[in-house]
Amino acid sequence: MAENIIKTEGLNYVYSEGTPYEHRAISDVNIEIEKGSFVGLIGHTGSGKSTLIQHLNGLLKPTAGKIFIDGEDLWANPKDIRRFRFKVGLVFQYPEHQLFEETVRRDIAFGPKNMGLSDEEVEARVLEAAKHTGLTEDYLEKSPFELSGGEKRRVAIAGVLAMRPEVLILDEPTAGLDPKGREFILSEIKAYHEKTGATIILVSHSMEDVARFASHVLIMNHSKVAMFGKTREIFKRVDELCEIGLEVPQISRVFAKLREKGIDVPESVLTVAEAKEAMLKLLDKGGNSDA
Repeated sequence: MAENIIKTEGLNYVYSEGTPYEHRAISDVNIEIEKGSFVGLIGHTGSGKSTLIQHLNGLLKPTAGKIFIDGEDLWANPKDIRRFRFKVGLVFQYPEHQLFEETVRRDIAFGPKNMGLSDEEVEARVLEAAKHTGLTEDYLEKSPFELSGGEKRRVAIAGVLAMRPEVLILDEPTAGLDPKGREFILSEIKAYHEKTGATIILVSHSMEDVARFASHVLIMNHSKVAMFGKTREIFKRVDELCEIGLEVPQISRVFAKLREKGIDVPESVLTVAEAKEAMLKLLDKGGNSDA
């Protein structure tokens, strides 16, 4: 049985509790995330997903309920919260806005230095994180503010990776990037996941990106967990997703329509590569006489 790295029990959070502006952002969230999994977190703006991820490394304290990180109660000892923040790394949306050091090297080194590591260990982690994000050594002495938007994003992500978190949470890491920049960031995140075995939680509006990279999908709707399970199983639930106002990947929609027309194609196709394989198999069988 797989071990859980994150578990929540009856998690609730209310903004401005007891005031006229009171708003329940997350309500009775009970989830268990397996160690080493890659979870895509999806939901409309205001669904509660950003509030949820801020709970997972102690940036917000629950109004009610508990959070366990690797079996430990996150809030059992509030003085210990800093240790969990090194364990659960959070990359905010547009993280490049948080860059502030004179050089890329010093920006990436900021987290490891705060962990109290030796200069040698800090330097080793800077080089490792830079490599993970495709930053060659000649970038390290540059000012972050000389870089392009995509390069700044990579520096910001490298700063979190340098702390070697067991859980890496990324809030819309490709927002505002061009297609080439988006593909680069996502591919590097996937490569980091495969190399380190870290647990990844990717917040994204792109169903296609989640379908390609995530092993599991967590869907938030109106402050609650609407669905949580393996990616292929979740994206089979086309009608339920549409009721929530979310769309499955385009490829999945196309294949769902083909099945409705009686064409013998797989029930769940998530990517272009899978679609190609399915269509070639169909052609090998001579197609479908009813098509």
